[in-house]
Amino acid sequence: MSGGKSDKNVPVYLDLVPCHGCGACAEIAPELFGMDQDVERPFLKTPEGPEDSVRQAMAYCPNDCITTDE
Repeated sequence: MSGGKSDKNVPVYLDLVPCHGCGACAEIAPELFGMDQDVERPFLKTPEGPEDSVRQAMAYCPNDCITTDE
């Protein structure tokens, strides 16, 4: 096992219902998430992304708003 970063892309989903707009996802994975400053909520830039980035954003989301199928 290499221990290096995975370059596998996985689907990413964002549930805005429990989201309180902390912006952690956009800070952790700016290639996947942006912040809409008008409504203070994140948005997905792409429907899938590198597994490592998705998992890291999932780990830091305080309200478990980010999920994947994998």
